[in-house]
Amino acid sequence: MSTAISASTVSPQQDLETLSQWGTENLARVIAIDSQSDERSDAVPSSPGQRQLSDFLRAYFEDLGYVSEQDDMANLLVTIPANVSPGSAGVSVALMVHMDTAEGTRAVPGLEVMPSWNGEAIRYPGNSRLTVTAERYPEIAHFVGDDVLHGPGTFPIGLDDKLGMAELMTLAQVLAKNPEIPHGELVLVFRPDEEIGRMAAVEGLAKLLAERGVRYGYTIDGILPFEVNVANFNASAATVAIPNAPLTLAPAAHARRLEVAITGVNTHGATAKAEGHLNGLTVIARAMAALGMRPNQPGTSDIASDIAASVAKDIVLVAIQSDDALECNASASFLVRADDNAELDRTEAALRAALAHEVAEHAWKGARCEVSASASAPAEDSDHSDAAMRFIGLVQQFVYPDEPAPAPLLPEDSGGNQGYSNPFAAQPSANGLTLRVRLRDFDTEGLKQREQHLRELCAAAKPSPLTPEISAQYINMGAKLAAYPELIEWAQAALSVIGRSNEIRPIRGGTGVDPFLEHDIPVANLGTGYFAPESEKELTSRQNIARHTEWLTHLVQVIAAHSAAHSAAGPA
Repeated sequence: MSTAISASTVSPQQDLETLSQWGTENLARVIAIDSQSDERSDAVPSSPGQRQLSDFLRAYFEDLGYVSEQDDMANLLVTIPANVSPGSAGVSVALMVHMDTAEGTRAVPGLEVMPSWNGEAIRYPGNSRLTVTAERYPEIAHFVGDDVLHGPGTFPIGLDDKLGMAELMTLAQVLAKNPEIPHGELVLVFRPDEEIGRMAAVEGLAKLLAERGVRYGYTIDGILPFEVNVANFNASAATVAIPNAPLTLAPAAHARRLEVAITGVNTHGATAKAEGHLNGLTVIARAMAALGMRPNQPGTSDIASDIAASVAKDIVLVAIQSDDALECNASASFLVRADDNAELDRTEAALRAALAHEVAEHAWKGARCEVSASASAPAEDSDHSDAAMRFIGLVQQFVYPDEPAPAPLLPEDSGGNQGYSNPFAAQPSANGLTLRVRLRDFDTEGLKQREQHLRELCAAAKPSPLTPEISAQYINMGAKLAAYPELIEWAQAALSVIGRSNEIRPIRGGTGVDPFLEHDIPVANLGTGYFAPESEKELTSRQNIARHTEWLTHLVQVIAAHSAAHSAAGPA
């Protein structure tokens, strides 16, 4: 990596406090608009809130004096013309963010603020169970001393990617207020439906930018402060339909129904290991295994034999469902059965204890399990399907994998350059249950192995094979970006001006840039500086927005000064 680039740049006239105020106001404006995408919709954008946000942003930038344009899919392009001579302007560069937020995000009318945070527990007004401190989460120590911004603690507020959006909005303010800051042509891009991988939303946009001569791009969508990402996961999505079939139960004299609600620990797959991800489905899978109900355990051949065994006579899972908004939360129904009431009480107590044990160590992160029991249930009730039992047996294959299996499997065990396979959601259907699985790996062969592993698990399912439906989502941008080291060099040169250091690391997710790469527009990803994406713990700080705005302000100057030479030379 060359480090020869030097930077002689102009700083904004505004001080850090002013930039912090601007950035905080911008973030507050956009998080007040609900723009979560909806994968159940075939429309683009998939939700009306994204079009509302696009309209808001258009008015915002036009008030600053910039020309903007929208297409039918609500893509918004804002052009900031070069203010230097053509010979020194370099090439046109796109700075991009996405307007949608993940499912489960909610709009909030304002941000909670903890001035001059000292690292102690952050007070989430809607969730006193959360314990977010610098000691518990060392990765947020860089916010100590800052004015921390967060939501109520009951749902994500959409810092992915509205923090990047606020930083881009604040950059535009800086350039409008400081015309002496030199830069080439910038195209600010606000796109829909990135969270649901809807590439069709930007295929036409990528072609348009290429035709207009845009040669480079950055997405402003990373997590850590000042990080630069030039590689990301290859990703596939899978669904497994598990059909209803009659559930045959051994005779029992007494029965009781237990309703279980599990609050897990919601995290993005990128930060699952660091934050201690916990899915309600795995809680149930582990608790049942602890009680002896493990379909792939040596000595048990299939789900059907488990159901006939004595332990399955005592406890039967008859329904299971993930929360549509916060996928780590789950609900389930158990039928507890026994030959006398004393045994019934002992069996219920054992199930309660097993479930409680699985969430206990995660309680400080907000996890909990609530169980309510009916007075009684028909002991001979046969109106049940075996789909839930088959479902949990399949999930247990990920929690307790047989060899060989790709390692690691679960996202909470995966970090750095490792991939994962995540059976993350149970969705009831008219014909049974659907298991949804995310498959991620930086290596294309590794992703194929994870896909094959899922196929093999389904083929071996009892009493009859299952067939997964697997679809490609996005590819690793690393191979394309290897030819453009200047994207890293420019970002680092700009960062050196403000005396900050950064990490070059892969992003454990995707940035939705495949169509741009196909049109030979290399796009790296830049950090925005926040914690706990897509979690109720999400936070950033006022000063962080200002520091990232300063970084972007120097970045556009570095690009203008150095991109012309790289453009003339072509890819390294």
